[in-house]
Amino acid sequence: MIRRPVAAALLACYSVVVARLTLADPSAGRWAFDLAGSAAWRASDGRLDWSETEVLANVALFVPAGFLLAIVLGRPLLATALTVLASACIELAQQQFLPTRVPSLADVWHNGLGGLAGAVLAWPLSIRPRLTPRVN
Repeated sequence: MIRRPVAAALLACYSVVVARLTLADPSAGRWAFDLAGSAAWRASDGRLDWSETEVLANVALFVPAGFLLAIVLGRPLLATALTVLASACIELAQQQFLPTRVPSLADVWHNGLGGLAGAVLAWPLSIRPRLTPRVN
């Protein structure tokens, strides 16, 4: 079982990684794009093109965030909503301040799916036990 303080620390560290990949010049995250492209190419025997790989990478990027946030908050639906909000803020920041980035509403959707997947995976771990016994 992952403890909330540990999940919070991991979430903080992971948030730095996400910020670095999404809010810096794309060349700063080239290693991640190359790794995702290579892994997708090998896993699909060359059937996935870059646009399909990018969709899968956007989903995968937010799975850990949704998972850890659901553990920290103990509320998977709220965690999902916050991952969508964070993704929307990232895309807005890209549009306003980063001319080398290409913001996209589709990225918000794909990141949100990843956040939802992570929150669903964390759901059994994020349920807090009741402090008061049930009365029948």
